[in-house]
Amino acid sequence: MKDHIPYIATTEADRSEMLAEIGVTEIDDLFEAIPRSLRLKGELFLPSPVGGGLPLSEMELKNYMGNLSARNPHPYTCFLGAGCYDHYVPSIVDLFTSLPQFYTPYTPYKPETNQGTLQAMHEYQTMMCRLTGLEVSNASLYDGATAMVEAAKMASRLTGRTEIVVSRAVHPEYRQVLDTYLRYGDWQVVEADIRGGKTDMEELEKRVSNRTAAVIVQCPNFFGILEDMGAVSEIVHKNEALFIYLVVEALSLALIRPADLGADIAAGEAQSFGSHMSFGGPHLGFINCYGKHKSKLPGRVVTKTEDIDGRPAYMLWGAAREQHISRSRATSNICTNHALNALAASIYLSWYGSEGLQELADTHNLQTAYYAYERIGRIPGYEPAFPGQEIFNEFTLTCPHEVAALNRKLLEHSIIGGLEVGRFYPECRNKVLFCVTETTGKDDIDRLADILEYLNEKGVQ
Repeated sequence: MKDHIPYIATTEADRSEMLAEIGVTEIDDLFEAIPRSLRLKGELFLPSPVGGGLPLSEMELKNYMGNLSARNPHPYTCFLGAGCYDHYVPSIVDLFTSLPQFYTPYTPYKPETNQGTLQAMHEYQTMMCRLTGLEVSNASLYDGATAMVEAAKMASRLTGRTEIVVSRAVHPEYRQVLDTYLRYGDWQVVEADIRGGKTDMEELEKRVSNRTAAVIVQCPNFFGILEDMGAVSEIVHKNEALFIYLVVEALSLALIRPADLGADIAAGEAQSFGSHMSFGGPHLGFINCYGKHKSKLPGRVVTKTEDIDGRPAYMLWGAAREQHISRSRATSNICTNHALNALAASIYLSWYGSEGLQELADTHNLQTAYYAYERIGRIPGYEPAFPGQEIFNEFTLTCPHEVAALNRKLLEHSIIGGLEVGRFYPECRNKVLFCVTETTGKDDIDRLADILEYLNEKGVQ
């Protein structure tokens, strides 16, 4: 193949040469093992924009093809969120993250041989800074829970204080991780209670003092409710502490910027940006902060500079983990590279763009959630657990049945139901947390509501 050019698709001459080498004349000969009666005859029928119709989006076409090929029972529809979200991942994300030059590198110790990886990480950091409104981002941490812990330790280093105040409306598993990390050090973790599904501001004000290094509040919180983060900021800064704005559903950043609400540090989980749910991981933790705090920021920070010839170059800045400097001065021992997930996030965010991301967050998540909230809330027994509160794409309802038994019945109808909130909050027995995203359309919500009404009549056992 003397005329072969790297990275260019094979030519007709290339294909003829390869077919001749294996002893066939055309590509169809390679499929002789498949009976001709099973092969497609003619063109594949697909929806067409011909006739004035609009072309289908990638997601719509994929759903259409999935429905055509389905020979099994109705695929499962997911209404479960609570920290891991069923967002659609565009095919372009998997295409690029499957390239060996991205998924095989580990740590970019030598910038001269890792410029592509470092540039991708820098692009990710830039987009995260734009979403949060803060000036510096790292890339990357294990997941949202450990990112929250690292942010708390960072705040302690910055303030010289050891007390961390965390709202009980923060994801309970995140709080467990915080307790595990901090219980054996000099830190003290203080929890502020909730009232009406939100952080109790009166109690928070009592809990925060001149001993407090940071206050952690999640928005939207575990119950899907938007917290009054401006009020939290006032309480925190009045005591010269740092405000850690915790993000578990990253898509909310398309509509709410933590910096606009007084956050000093934004930390959390970016799984919603292009990482599949899989079996609960891998995820993508992040921390953003202001430039004045960056010296205490854990993990990798990629900066852009110039090489000796004036060309753009990328490098790691301030590597302050224990493998680089003395252990006593290290900010963290965070090592494992989640740059592949960061790459997925940067591709995802680039694919949607700022306007597309806002439309996805508003039209396809926020508004759809309110439709589901009102539609299911009209069913007898399914009442809002915290009436009058603003939500994003999750909401908590009182359930007239035992939630675990209800979810078993829903599985029989190929529906993954909501989370049993009482597992984590004893006072919330028979309350269920539903989640909707762009993957759960109006028809899915109506079908869920119809089945809930049917189960009300037939009973749940």
